[in-house]
Amino acid sequence: MQRSEKNPPAKALYSQILDEVRRRILSGELPLGARLPTEMEMAQQYRSSRGTVRQALSVLVNEGLLERIQGSGTFVRQSPLVAGTRTPQPQQAQKSIGLILCRVGGELDMHILLGAEQAAKPRGYQLSFAYTEENAQQLAVDIARLRASTAGLIIFPISDTPHDATLAQLKADNFPFVLVDRYIPDLDCDYVVSDNIGGAYRATEHLLILGHTRIGFMYSDQGSLLTTSVRDRWEGYRKALREYNLPYDETLVYHNVPVPAPEPPNVYDEIVTSPQRPDAFFTVNDPTALALFQATQRHNIRVPEDLAIVGFDNESFSALLSTPLTTVVQQRVELGMRAATLLINRIEGQVVGPSRHIELPTNLIIRQSCGARLRILSAAPTGEV
Repeated sequence: MQRSEKNPPAKALYSQILDEVRRRILSGELPLGARLPTEMEMAQQYRSSRGTVRQALSVLVNEGLLERIQGSGTFVRQSPLVAGTRTPQPQQAQKSIGLILCRVGGELDMHILLGAEQAAKPRGYQLSFAYTEENAQQLAVDIARLRASTAGLIIFPISDTPHDATLAQLKADNFPFVLVDRYIPDLDCDYVVSDNIGGAYRATEHLLILGHTRIGFMYSDQGSLLTTSVRDRWEGYRKALREYNLPYDETLVYHNVPVPAPEPPNVYDEIVTSPQRPDAFFTVNDPTALALFQATQRHNIRVPEDLAIVGFDNESFSALLSTPLTTVVQQRVELGMRAATLLINRIEGQVVGPSRHIELPTNLIIRQSCGARLRILSAAPTGEV
């Protein structure tokens, strides 16, 4: 049985070098044309191998921030922005905003895009967008490209990112941006997210009300507890157990289960056939719930009679399963609309001062997978923090 994470791994030295050099370039500390120390000198400076330094510099070369000239060295090739200042925007950028999403074709991403477009068009703004596919280097490239041609950015942050130097640099440069769906704990900036704690609390509470006492929490390899949406759902799960006087049991927390699931038999088969299997599961998202549901079918385990399942996200397939899935629904289009509205209000000076933190209420849609009749319960809204 898998247990929850306690101490996340330290950031790779290669990533530390990459972030530091990128930050120095974008802040202007390393100006256009500056020659970097040799790889050997940098290896000594960072107490790393020469190969680690070369790996980090190669990423920056691919991003267009550095240029290698044989026989001469490595040089800064992109004109940097001076920290703490706003670079004057070209005329075409003044009525344009950028949207950087996570995955091509993801339902959440597509709805955020739709909402942002609905908010931007009536105010005369063009929308440019890109996808990172959960790649930090791609995020940095997209930010550098879009900030040069837009007046502000909406950004879906990368998973497992407690700190992001590129986002911190946007903040230092006073460049308008709004995070959506997730936030960065150590970065005070505008963001629009769902009430993940409230939604997870209501999902877990419902299973408790139905009489389940051994409730598992399962989250996938697409985001650990360093991802704020995942961590907040875990916190909501724990809060419900605490308020219903049940102890938190780490043996009932399953982490890093793969989504999509590999060919069977897989970890889901092991989980559903284990003698220590919980009575019910609250999963961090619907694809995880689907993989669990498919494993129960392979082993003739009945849902909800033998195992109750509740998901999160209300993906389009969730109501179409042979046993329709109880799940938490987010206001996905509204996430995009509120983020774009907040960003444009910042650009136009209608919102000034401290960062705005907006949490949108979630709803629990009750279907058959938990063993209750179809109805909808609303999680208590938290509004703006």
